[in-house]
Amino acid sequence: MNQVLTTPPAVGAPRPWKFPEATTTTTSSGSPVHVFDRPGQYVATVRVTIAMPLIAEPRDLEGVATIMSRTLDEGTELRSANEFAAALERHGAAYGVDVSSDALHVEISVPVSHLAPAVQLLAEAVTRPAFNQADVGRHVTIRLGEINQERANAGYRAREAFSGHLFDPSTRRSRPTAGTPDTIRPLTNTQVADFYRRNIGPERAQMLFAGDATGVDVAGIIDEAFGGWTSTAGTALDTPEPLYIVGNRVVLVDRPGSVQSQLLIGCAGPDRRDPAWGAAAVANHVVGGTITSRVDTVLREEKGYTYGTRTSFAAPRKGGTFSLGGAVRTEVTGAAIGDALRILREARDGLTEQEVQEAKDSLIRTAPLRYEQADSVAQQVGSNIANGVPIDFADTYLTQIAATTAAEATEAYRRYVGTDGLLVVVVGEAKEVRPQLTELDLGELIDVS
Repeated sequence: MNQVLTTPPAVGAPRPWKFPEATTTTTSSGSPVHVFDRPGQYVATVRVTIAMPLIAEPRDLEGVATIMSRTLDEGTELRSANEFAAALERHGAAYGVDVSSDALHVEISVPVSHLAPAVQLLAEAVTRPAFNQADVGRHVTIRLGEINQERANAGYRAREAFSGHLFDPSTRRSRPTAGTPDTIRPLTNTQVADFYRRNIGPERAQMLFAGDATGVDVAGIIDEAFGGWTSTAGTALDTPEPLYIVGNRVVLVDRPGSVQSQLLIGCAGPDRRDPAWGAAAVANHVVGGTITSRVDTVLREEKGYTYGTRTSFAAPRKGGTFSLGGAVRTEVTGAAIGDALRILREARDGLTEQEVQEAKDSLIRTAPLRYEQADSVAQQVGSNIANGVPIDFADTYLTQIAATTAAEATEAYRRYVGTDGLLVVVVGEAKEVRPQLTELDLGELIDVS
């Protein structure tokens, strides 16, 4: 009897899983509405995703999209900013906004019992913002302060330098999404309102609901709030293909007094249009996507250079990147980079069947947990829309992963990583790090203050 009690039950095979399916309708103003009914999820998320590529920003006013997004709820035609915040609080609603390379996302999470009034507030922010002079001016000041804080952060400096030296200067992604001091400082509420009128409208928008829709006319609630929305914005500009700078080179960003070096090593990568997107994800998982990866096994476990490093393939709508990022002790910067580059290059020689199978199992079997919450479903679908792929692209992605062989994962990795050289960005104490980098002979060394 005791033996029975202490013997764990047999683990069965995982059940088949698919990304939640949507019921799709259209508002009276022409925006698609995708309803993902998630029984038991009594806190729902409603997200509005609006096509808004950052190439629409005037070159001398880059960051205007960020200031515009942040001031949507800072007073509307119907309420002051304080009144709007108080209305959100009455309904237990959380409001959020995000700007990516290709879209504006505005969302609200709220108990389903308060859905209708909360969606009205969401529509008020999206369709009837006031853009008061004082509020816009305050957010310009806040953003300028943020830039100073960001530039004191080693991780941010590494990402900034990586984008600035991976992409050609003509490519919008070579410059910060939220602008620079020179492009933020001149912004006025008139310019912000003009950008809004030119770029925000129902023909660019898609509405997403994820939550328990039992007994709730979600499509009707959203149509009542957004159905009368009109705009002169027209269709969005097409995002151009990015231009990359190729070749081996090193960018050293001086950060006096730093006891660690922040590393970011990478190159161009695929985007979701590439049929090998899933295979690339498998390869990434093997090389540096988890604590048991090749990179972490050496740099963290064997050498003790770092608390952890990670690699990733990432992409907006067009053109992706591959990168390895992490922080190492200043005195081992050169050694860590040398080992990291060796591991990245050796992976081009082949990934094993066992490594690939373990990566596939991890990526596939954790998917149900990743999308367990309503907000994660809405965010994933919003990302799919922004990136120009079907709303159920998660199923395509998982199918690609399941079909990936070791040879295909190796080929996807080899096609991108190291093929046209690698960019190495180091943020740290330049006088201590430079001699270590010179010994590695990694190509052109570019100093950034």
